[in-house]
Amino acid sequence: MLKNSELIQDFKKSLSATVKSIGKNDELEINYVKENPSISGNTINLTEPNIENIKNNLTYLRAEADSLALEFRLHSKEIHQNFINNDELSNEILTALEQTRFEVKGIKEFKGIGNNLKIKHCQDLKKKSHQKSANDLIQAFRYVSYEELSGQNLGDENKKFKSILEKKLKHNYENFFNELRKNIHDQEKFSSTIL
Repeated sequence: MLKNSELIQDFKKSLSATVKSIGKNDELEINYVKENPSISGNTINLTEPNIENIKNNLTYLRAEADSLALEFRLHSKEIHQNFINNDELSNEILTALEQTRFEVKGIKEFKGIGNNLKIKHCQDLKKKSHQKSANDLIQAFRYVSYEELSGQNLGDENKKFKSILEKKLKHNYENFFNELRKNIHDQEKFSSTIL
């Protein structure tokens, strides 16, 4: 039987190989960090796994890594920067919708990622749906757009956010998501649609 440390090392090797495969870049480096998984240049920093989160949150860890690999491959920071302005709320909504864009584009290419991301988003929604916060509008754009653009149902926890977005967008709700759907493969047009 594998020791816990060997199990963790095997998982990290497997996860690193998957991220490199999705990221499609030979220069890609994978690091493991205690918190705040992120991308910095050609380095993807993933959450350091421990035996407990491998046993209890394996799919969540994979989904987090999948999302970062898709961002590395399908997102242009330069294009994104062209749409950033002085309004912090607008920028956060733009970033949330862009994350949805590259994830949805990615799940059409990599079918297995779709299930991982759905499970992660459902877990995140369960935590967030019981909290009232100032960023409910950002969360609404994030999760409702994921549901609308991926065709995956994220469950009852997303109903609160859908209601927020329907009130915000009113009669433009359907048109907004139809336009985003049409432009999912073009980051520039997608971002223009949001603005």
